[in-house]
Amino acid sequence: MPERASHILLAQEYFDELAGRFPVMCASDEFHFLPRAQAAVHHYDRLDELDSSAIAQSIEKLKYFQEQFARLDESDHDLETRIDLQMLQANIAGFLIEFDHKRLWQFNPLLYLKVVFIGLDHALTKPAENVAERNERLLARLSDARRVLGQAVENITTVPATYHQASRAMAGDCRHYLTQVGKDLAAGMDGASGALLSVYLEQTAAALDDLERFLADLTPLPDREFAVETLPQTLKDHFLSARSVDDIYQMAVEDWHRNLNRLEALKGKIDPSSSWQDLYHGYLPADIEKSDTIVLYQEEIGRLRRFFRHQGFHAWEMDAPLEIVETPEYLRSVRGAASFAAAFTPDRRESSLFYITTQLAGQNTASEDLLLKKRFHREFKPLTAHETIPGHHLLDAIRRRLENPVRRQIESPLFYEGWASYAEFLLIDSGYITHPMDLLVDYKRRLWRSARCQVDVGLTTGKIDLAHAVHLLETCGFSRAEARRQVDRFRLNPGYQLCYSLGCHEFKQLKASYGTRMEAAQFHQFLLEGGELPFHLIDLRFKELLSEGNKN
Repeated sequence: MPERASHILLAQEYFDELAGRFPVMCASDEFHFLPRAQAAVHHYDRLDELDSSAIAQSIEKLKYFQEQFARLDESDHDLETRIDLQMLQANIAGFLIEFDHKRLWQFNPLLYLKVVFIGLDHALTKPAENVAERNERLLARLSDARRVLGQAVENITTVPATYHQASRAMAGDCRHYLTQVGKDLAAGMDGASGALLSVYLEQTAAALDDLERFLADLTPLPDREFAVETLPQTLKDHFLSARSVDDIYQMAVEDWHRNLNRLEALKGKIDPSSSWQDLYHGYLPADIEKSDTIVLYQEEIGRLRRFFRHQGFHAWEMDAPLEIVETPEYLRSVRGAASFAAAFTPDRRESSLFYITTQLAGQNTASEDLLLKKRFHREFKPLTAHETIPGHHLLDAIRRRLENPVRRQIESPLFYEGWASYAEFLLIDSGYITHPMDLLVDYKRRLWRSARCQVDVGLTTGKIDLAHAVHLLETCGFSRAEARRQVDRFRLNPGYQLCYSLGCHEFKQLKASYGTRMEAAQFHQFLLEGGELPFHLIDLRFKELLSEGNKN
């Protein structure tokens, strides 16, 4: 068997294995530790296997694949094959960190709620040949929802406070969503299907009741007791980062001071009598009373498409189907106010979704909703670039069309979030943003990212304490309570928050090294069409490209 075909066939076996065991998680970008295994499109009628014995089997199976890829990696290969093999092993490492080391399935109820309700959403909304197929797969997943929610009760023994609060909020939102689904579908399902719909909805609601009672009876524990030491392992084995923990922390500190200085200098030019925080909160580029938030973002996507087409980005990827919609009710309490959900396949019947939450979940007030709307209007340019063009939407559209099946189905959080942050930098670097107040908004967002990186690395390694972590986020404009909530959330997923600053830093380094030696369009095209690779491997690809160019 040819060398390259050997590892590709084994990779496809790996992807198919995961798609069969975890079809919802593989079809959703909510779970960064799993590949976007495309065979999951054949399982929109099934939910994931999350009982303890099935998880143990999955862990052992992935360790088997890890050994097989390691054996292939021991022999000589061309650069592209070596990259594929390293990506596959890094992908497996991400799953094992979450399921075998941290064992999140034993303390995170959100995992089960997301699998059930993202699964129901996919059954309803992913492309189907006809209404009958959609209804059939929805009923199949509804019939299985009780099993998955019951597995949460069986598997979970203790819950950190942040997950406890978020899970109880999400469970309430899921109940409302379930009720609405029943109302929407009741008229279109009659006879046997209608009867089954009613039965399965009642069973799922009852299982939600059981989970909510279980959570109500649990006494949550402090988040810090669940802060498993996985940061070095995540950096080395999952992200394949060549940076040390100390280097990353120092980079974030330097970035923090650089952006503070920029903010102070800029406010001196705009209004020396005001603080940059006051200038930021007082800035409203769009009429808050007359402008609809979603329309504002739709219009900005159009402007960004036109602008970056002239920057050499391909129109096909930028024009891939994209919708701006309200964040689904069942996700509102656990998603950021602005977020992106990528289409799963290149099928143009399926749109990527830019989620916007215009009303906060829970017991919010009109004044709190207005503050959120002001932030959306203040930050609409960088937020749109981050989530859509040239950020997440463009990147995902390119990934889904790659011929290489390994790179088409594997994402990297460090590349993914780093590119979206770099997309914001491109607004300034390319001249799209020039207004001083828009620059101030950009520097403030960079400051926040560097704060998150410092908290992520600093708390884990003992470089900073809780009080300093909270102070960093308060300086960025958050209340003490919100700053503390963010810190607690960061602690539960060590390694993710650093991706924004570190990834952006790595892209800027690549641009400084290679962007001046080729056209910007060629630089970005080669960068993105290689897949979401570790940065030291991207560096090798650029060196090989330039070496071949010199020979010619």
